[in-house]
Amino acid sequence: MPALMIGIGGGSGSGKSAVSEELRERLNPLRVEVINQDRYFLETERLPRHTSRDGGRSWPDHNHPDSFDFRSLRADVRAAQESEVDVVMVEGILVLHDPELRELMDLKVFVAANADERIVRRIRRNVARGYSLDEVSEFYLDSVRYRHEEFCEPTRAYADLVIPAGRDDRVETEKTLDEVCARVRSRLGSAR
Repeated sequence: MPALMIGIGGGSGSGKSAVSEELRERLNPLRVEVINQDRYFLETERLPRHTSRDGGRSWPDHNHPDSFDFRSLRADVRAAQESEVDVVMVEGILVLHDPELRELMDLKVFVAANADERIVRRIRRNVARGYSLDEVSEFYLDSVRYRHEEFCEPTRAYADLVIPAGRDDRVETEKTLDEVCARVRSRLGSAR
C-alpha cells in the first residue's frame, strides 16, 4: 500500500518547515519522510527573471512555478510513496500549485501567516545566511510579495485544512495540527 501523502504549502516564511517537523514528531512512531520543494529549484541560470515594477532591478525569480523541476519532484514523491515509509510530506511555497502533484496528495494543507510575520521571518533567516537587510528588503518588495499574491495565495483554495501559523495563533495552530494527525491516523488505521 502506498504511503499517505500530505502536501504542505504556504508563503515564504509562513512556517511550513516548522509545521512539517512538528507533524513528524507528533506522528511518531509512524515512519515519515519530508521532501522539501526547495531541493527542486532549477539552476540559477535557468530560473525565470522578475523585473521590479518600477522597471529597475531584475531578479532570479524563486517564487514562480517555472522555477521548479516539478517532473523530478513528482517522480521522487511517487518513489517515496512506494518505499518503506507510512507518510510522505512534501512542503514548499508552490507544492499545491501543480495539478499533477496535488493529484498524488491524500491531504492538502496550507500554512497561513500574515505578511508582517512572513517578512520578519524572511529577514531573520536571510540575514543569518549572510544577506544584508537592504538585499532582503528590496527582493521582498520587488518580487516576493507580488509573486505570493499571484501564485502562492491562490493555492489556499486547494487546501483541505488551513493551519494558522502566526505568533498569536498558537491555540488554533495546535487544534489544526491535532486535526491533521487525527486524519492521518484514521486513514492509516484502516489501511495498515
